[in-house]
Amino acid sequence: MRSAGTRPAVTHSAWGLVRLPALLLLLVLPWRAGAEPSLRVAGASASNEVKLRTASEDFRHVLRVDLLSAPEVVGDVAVAGGVARGVDGELPGGVTVLVDPLQSQDGVQVPLQAVVKEAEAGGATVPISTRRPIHVELSGRLPVTGDYTGHVVLVHAQGRETTALIVTRVQAVPAVQFIATSPAVTSAGWGWSSIDATVRLPFKETAGVGGVVSVPQLLQLQRKAPDMDSALVQPRFQSVRFALEGGKPDGGNLDVTSADGGIPVSAHGSGALLLNLRGLEGPGEYTGTVRLSVRSGMPVEQPFTLWVSSPWLWGALLIAAGAVSSFGVRLYSQRIRPRTLRLQRVMELHRRLQAVVSGQGARAREVGQVMLGQVDGLASEIRRPVRGIRVRDGDLTALEPRLRLYGAWCDASRKLDALPAELRPEQASQLLAEVEGALRAEDTATEQLDRLAAKVRELDVDGLARAGLEARLQDIDRQARTLVEQHGEDSLGFRLKYELLSLLSTVREELARGALDAARRQLEFARRSYFDILCEELSAALASRTPPRGFTEEEWEALTRQVNTLLERARERANTSVDDAVRMYQGAHAAYVRQLIVELRGAVDEARQVSESEAQTQALDEVEVLLREAMGLLVAESSHEAAGKYGEARVRFVSASQSQRMAKSFHLESLASDDGGDGAPSVPPPTAPSGGSILALPEAPAGGAPALGDFEGMPLPSPRHMWLVELGVLALLTTVAVALGLQLLNVFSPTWGGFGAGMTAFLWGFGLHQVGNASFEGISGLLTRVERPATPPPAT
Repeated sequence: MRSAGTRPAVTHSAWGLVRLPALLLLLVLPWRAGAEPSLRVAGASASNEVKLRTASEDFRHVLRVDLLSAPEVVGDVAVAGGVARGVDGELPGGVTVLVDPLQSQDGVQVPLQAVVKEAEAGGATVPISTRRPIHVELSGRLPVTGDYTGHVVLVHAQGRETTALIVTRVQAVPAVQFIATSPAVTSAGWGWSSIDATVRLPFKETAGVGGVVSVPQLLQLQRKAPDMDSALVQPRFQSVRFALEGGKPDGGNLDVTSADGGIPVSAHGSGALLLNLRGLEGPGEYTGTVRLSVRSGMPVEQPFTLWVSSPWLWGALLIAAGAVSSFGVRLYSQRIRPRTLRLQRVMELHRRLQAVVSGQGARAREVGQVMLGQVDGLASEIRRPVRGIRVRDGDLTALEPRLRLYGAWCDASRKLDALPAELRPEQASQLLAEVEGALRAEDTATEQLDRLAAKVRELDVDGLARAGLEARLQDIDRQARTLVEQHGEDSLGFRLKYELLSLLSTVREELARGALDAARRQLEFARRSYFDILCEELSAALASRTPPRGFTEEEWEALTRQVNTLLERARERANTSVDDAVRMYQGAHAAYVRQLIVELRGAVDEARQVSESEAQTQALDEVEVLLREAMGLLVAESSHEAAGKYGEARVRFVSASQSQRMAKSFHLESLASDDGGDGAPSVPPPTAPSGGSILALPEAPAGGAPALGDFEGMPLPSPRHMWLVELGVLALLTTVAVALGLQLLNVFSPTWGGFGAGMTAFLWGFGLHQVGNASFEGISGLLTRVERPATPPPAT
């Protein structure tokens, strides 16, 4: 047995013996590698497999074999039949191609026939070089579909190389191709119902294989609404149906939506697929995609476009509505509104004239009625159902100097009639008579009216003014002293005695000195003070929070609110006319007294029902008599005297109802509420101030439409038949607007619909009618400026 010390020496000796063969092997391997040839079948994968696919039963394919590298030639190579000398880049001895039979998945072998095209007389061995590959044609019959495996063996002088061959037979399926189509067009129905549309999608089979394709499907559907610019939304629809055009034996459409077996397609055949969309929500541009699947094949997708528009008759109606609306606007602005404004001016003149006439004497009222008849004649002429406006602005303007002259004549006549007969100037009487004749005549020139108005203003103003001031001073002084005597030292009597009478004394002193202007101003100030005192006392009477007997709180508040409103209007009117303000105050006071009488009478009736003695009933009857007298005075426009009678009736009623409960409270409330009622002024006498001249109305627009030129031989329609001409023009413009509008809608908006398109159509009709009328008016304006040379200029 060897010792352990000898083992390393043995190991070292063995390693030295092994190193030399290893080095020799490493030197020889590269040379051997370069000496072996390298063959490759074109189309082979990295795992040295060639995969082929066929849809036919008869399999035929050509393989190409390439020589990637040739071995170095060192001498002659012995081959069968002799010795072949190698050429640079060529495999010595060539290559022999062998093909194994194919084997199916169930183990059945299928023979393949291999033919090398470069071989002669059907040989299998051919020369091959790096520059000249060989081609092997494989053919065979594959009975069923599936995968078949085999090998291609390449035999050469240095060895053999094997490549796996996999042939897959697939089932033959048709290839369907859709034909590009233009957008489908449909129209929405009438009303607000849903929309149904049909899209025709033609197709053809391009693979030459008949078969069955699956039922088509709608992948997506989008809508671009007319009112949403370019935004796409998902529309709502009820159902989708597919049909094959002419699919039935009788030529009808075959519904294939629920077909179980699919759609039959013939080889190289064609057809059309009908897509029925039901329940679309409105007009717009619909885009979608239809998918048609093929068993064991690639699916086909076809986009489509559908244009849904509103019916053209809707557009025509909207355009016509716009034109008719434009006609209505022009009719109102050119015919109705001017006549309405003129009628409004005439009615305003009538109202102002009536206000002046109502406060005049019998003679002035008679002349005023004549002028009212003239104004009513103009109003009747404006109201006549004739399209041509016969009353011009100049006719209304001519009434203004007549009304101003009438106001001045009324003032002068009233001042003249207020004087004694022996003091009336003869010159003033003659002038006023001439003015009266001019006012009664309808054809008086405006220049004559202005001249007479100037003469009326130049009358003896001093004498007439002095007499008028004295009369008005005496009237207001008499009224004030009468009220002072009736009210004594109460609030109203105190203010009238120490405020108003002192002002009237100042007016009397100014008249004595001959200062008519100062006297007039003082008198106007006194009249305004008199008005303010009466209004303040009446307001104080209304300020009581405790309603008088017979009033509920709601009735008292309503009466207070009504009278205060009338007083506010009277105060506002006093800034421009004290006479009108006094009349408005009298109306407010009359309403106040009337309501007091009515409510007190109701209280008397209630007290009579609960009366306990005949004496009390007789006293209530006396109160009833006094209230009737007060109401009679109120009807006779004597509100002040009616207020006095009411005061007496109130005192009698209070004394008669002492035995009843709440008599003391009623007595205090009636005293508090009637303090201002006793101070109501009486009805002014005939010499009281009333009215003034009517204010001038705004100037009318200068000039009307000029008359048409005098064209001889041209038939002109009468005013009664102008409406036929205007209707003809309206029909012409509407027809043009509808024709052009529908054409523009079809060109620029094939999917028009919705509110925006409707407004566009309406405005198109409206605007085109306006433009057409403006064009006609422009031509008419040019024609009206044409004057005949022989026509003399109008006299001025």
